[in-house]
Amino acid sequence: MKNLALAIASIAASFAAAAQEPAPISLEDLRKKYADDGARFATIDGADIHYRDEGQGPVVVLLHASYFNLATWDELAEELSADYRVIRFDFPNAGLSGPETREPPGGRFNLIERNVEILSGLAEELGLDSFALVATSSGGSVGFRYAARFPENVERLVLINSAGMPRTARTNPNRARPETARWDGMPVKPRDFWEFSVNQNFPSDADAPDWLIDLAYDINRRAQTTPASKYFFETGDPKSILSRIKAPTLILWGKANPTVMHLEGDVIEHWMTSAPTFLKKYEGLGHYPYIEAPERVIPDIAQFLAGAWDDRLRQTQRVRVTPVS
Repeated sequence: MKNLALAIASIAASFAAAAQEPAPISLEDLRKKYADDGARFATIDGADIHYRDEGQGPVVVLLHASYFNLATWDELAEELSADYRVIRFDFPNAGLSGPETREPPGGRFNLIERNVEILSGLAEELGLDSFALVATSSGGSVGFRYAARFPENVERLVLINSAGMPRTARTNPNRARPETARWDGMPVKPRDFWEFSVNQNFPSDADAPDWLIDLAYDINRRAQTTPASKYFFETGDPKSILSRIKAPTLILWGKANPTVMHLEGDVIEHWMTSAPTFLKKYEGLGHYPYIEAPERVIPDIAQFLAGAWDDRLRQTQRVRVTPVS
């Protein structure tokens, strides 16, 4: 009986420790920990943007997912920088980039459109006339909106598990879940939360690497961020937006993705009526396929950017049907 009581007390103590809210980390300390000699900073419309500029050749810009930053592209950037000038950056409030310093028009920024503005401003700052875009998850929303607004600037587009489709309460990736309820009341989430959440997006037979969990934990407990009340999110009309893209587009999806269902890739391809596209799905991969299986995904991206897959591209056609009299 005594042993059972001790066991119960031990389990309770473990849950209490796991549920303890960690201390925030300052942006200064984050930069000390993660910035190196390759880290650069530029002020874009009042936001201090962290970026990297590596390699030489045609330009490729990489757009990261929510809750992460440019470090998740390390392996892809290393591979591509042998043949390309690779530019990647942290969106405002993400990674090592600063918060907003100007008031949004009307009191709130449209989150995705604001990040399109940041991308446009950085491209102007760096003198980029045209480039390829590789974008994933919420970064995919930014990528395809930019490609639709500035079609003359985007030579090729790669969308990996792209967000941006209309959502309901049941399909919202950020909806409340019973399995994470014990952390719901914590503004600053502990590492256990990020270990659970990131692993949810990896295939069932693989664990997320420790460096990725540590990164998520650190950059999502930073002290200096723009209040969430300064932003709003809306999908708008993705069908119309996607139809304005003209760049050849590669759409990549993990079929085991629990966050953004793989059939959304088919919808994106179907709605891209002005661009040649190719959709590839990976069996057994989840939301971060370029991290889960870089040996499978990175060569596909490189071959597409080099034009080796152009014979696979197809374009959705809209045909007017004449009514039968």
